[in-house]
Amino acid sequence: MATCGEAVVRLLELYEVDTVFGIPGVHTLEIYRGLAGSPVRHVTPRHEQGAAFMADGYARVTGKPGVCVLITGAGVTNAATAVASAYHDSMPMLIVSSATSTRGLRADRGSLHDVPDQQALMATITAESIEVLDPADLQDAFALAFDVFSSRRPRPVHIAIPIDVLGLPAAPLTPRRAPAAPPLAVARSLDEAAAVLTAARRPFVLLGGGAVGAGEPARRVASLVGAPVGMTLNAKGVVADSDPLSVGTTLTLSPVWDELGSADVVLAVGTEFSETDYFYAPTLEHPSFSGTLVRIDIDATQAARQGAAIALVGDTAATLTALASRIPDSGREQQGATRASALRAKVRWWAGCEQFTPFLDALDAALPADAMLFADSTQPAYVAHHRWPGRAPRQYISPAGFGTLGPALPMAIGAQIADRSRPIAALAGDGGLLFTIQELATAVDEALPLAIVLWQNDGYGEIADSMDRVGVPRVGVGTTARDFLMIARGFGCDAVRVERLADLAGAVATALAGTRPTLIEVPAGIR
Repeated sequence: MATCGEAVVRLLELYEVDTVFGIPGVHTLEIYRGLAGSPVRHVTPRHEQGAAFMADGYARVTGKPGVCVLITGAGVTNAATAVASAYHDSMPMLIVSSATSTRGLRADRGSLHDVPDQQALMATITAESIEVLDPADLQDAFALAFDVFSSRRPRPVHIAIPIDVLGLPAAPLTPRRAPAAPPLAVARSLDEAAAVLTAARRPFVLLGGGAVGAGEPARRVASLVGAPVGMTLNAKGVVADSDPLSVGTTLTLSPVWDELGSADVVLAVGTEFSETDYFYAPTLEHPSFSGTLVRIDIDATQAARQGAAIALVGDTAATLTALASRIPDSGREQQGATRASALRAKVRWWAGCEQFTPFLDALDAALPADAMLFADSTQPAYVAHHRWPGRAPRQYISPAGFGTLGPALPMAIGAQIADRSRPIAALAGDGGLLFTIQELATAVDEALPLAIVLWQNDGYGEIADSMDRVGVPRVGVGTTARDFLMIARGFGCDAVRVERLADLAGAVATALAGTRPTLIEVPAGIR
């Protein structure tokens, strides 16, 4: 008879999971017993934080939950930063971990890998943290997890199984039931919203990460009401920058900010109005609307916030489609296009941006049009958040909301494992890359032709500049590795230093055509 650990793998298969990321441990041996004979692919990172970031990258490409398998305690806490990042950005992730044996749970006996309350710890950074104490409850835990992914704000879910339960005989598995459906906005609220938008004279459509799969109906609503479309970082490319209605990811800049604040109706779709979307705004953290705010969100609590006059709770694509069907086509698209064009012409970038623009332009030209770029917390990326072209959703990825260092490389690995046909690059600073540089070994193991572009400014350049701006003496910001090319080659990567922007395209093309990752070091100030 199969053990509960083996049943975990059968359930992964049942939910059509094809890849898991994790490092084997003595507390997860029964799960690995199941993986040994399973079609589910196992990818071994060099650190559990890498496992969760890879799962996040996988989710960003596929739209399906990325899955990581972790040991009790240390494995879970090692992954916690990446799980919290996915939580912040509303990314679907399934974390399956072991837990201390049932007799040791919360007993403070010093068990191996023990933490006082692992379930409660993970509950702070997941939509659900579930502890399975009885084999009969295992399938229900998986059903709940996948209901979250299909019907709620798609945040991480943690399922923990004590090590003694993992070894118990599994309960019989039943056929997978249909996943829960997302909520649908009520007709009365849709009618209200349609009336308000139809009557608007200067509407504005704001798209957030929750609108990633809703570009077409969002664009349709904007065209019907004559509204410019602005996007947060997580929505970059949902409506392409080349679209006449788009003002891109320029919400932090005047006059786009002023237009958003003074619009008589703002339709905000799948956004929480995070302060990280408005860091460079000329006013306070959150916009103050002079008009009517209409919100669409799958999360009812979120939809009601920020003083929303009308809250439409439901799947964003379905809600926008229903809303568009209620708005008459009175030929107003050109009004929105004219306003968007005027806004784009008036945008002025902030001081200091110009030092990174030539590099970003060269990198954009070097990458194929369908490439994905994963950006770390590094100075040129802060500019790229707004200036990098938004051609399509899921092409420029940066978990900037949580703001940790190190995600670009492992996320790019997870994305490339999900889709080997896609050209993928990572952009990281030397400080950030050192957080997860060990994952170069994983990329080599998997023979991934990644282009890893290293912005070399010899330390934590952004923090050094911030210290200078406020008169704090520089402390702790000048440390870095001495020879990144040698380090990369030691992991089995190709490595090259580019001294001129004119040589960047060739280096990137060679990397993407290769059979293993390539580190491309670019010195700050390159011309």
